[in-house]
Amino acid sequence: MRGTDLDVIERPYDGCGKSLLGVRRLSRMKLATSSPERQREDMLTAAASVGGHIIGWADDWGVSGATDPATRPKLGPWLRDERGPYDGLVAAAVDRLGRNVVDCLNTGYKMRDEGKLLVTYGHDGPWDLNDTTPPTRNRFTMEAWGAQMELRAIQRRHRNATVKTRTPTPRTAGPRRHCAATGNCGTREPT
Repeated sequence: MRGTDLDVIERPYDGCGKSLLGVRRLSRMKLATSSPERQREDMLTAAASVGGHIIGWADDWGVSGATDPATRPKLGPWLRDERGPYDGLVAAAVDRLGRNVVDCLNTGYKMRDEGKLLVTYGHDGPWDLNDTTPPTRNRFTMEAWGAQMELRAIQRRHRNATVKTRTPTPRTAGPRRHCAATGNCGTREPT
């Protein structure tokens, strides 16, 4: 954020039409590639690129991307209009909105239908999801699809790791060492 005054980008709602809610999400706080600081930096850049400012942060830490945005603890109340006025959402990427095509499209179309902005880092300007702009709609859908495919890959890796952990190996399959019980450490029980 070289040359940008952060106080100008983060300020209260003022009805200017570009008062954006920052949407950050991480399934696990230890993921360095989507760190909170990096997401914040990307969103400040994206908000500034459209002449907007951030009025607050919907930080859903430890929340899976598979969770419907409308039911997330921090973002959900904003989407249900329980938190106050805002003019749109800004996120570091489409996958920070969610990792499900339907959830991303529902959130995007909610913003469109309510005349609100949807901005993500790396996309020029706000997303225009009107039916008259198929290329933009298709790109948004493809990014949401990519996020969903990544979720499936993550889930597959977790399942495979669980199966591998539970599968006995030759080293763990035989009689167990009984050091504490017999004082005969380093040997196996007689078979």
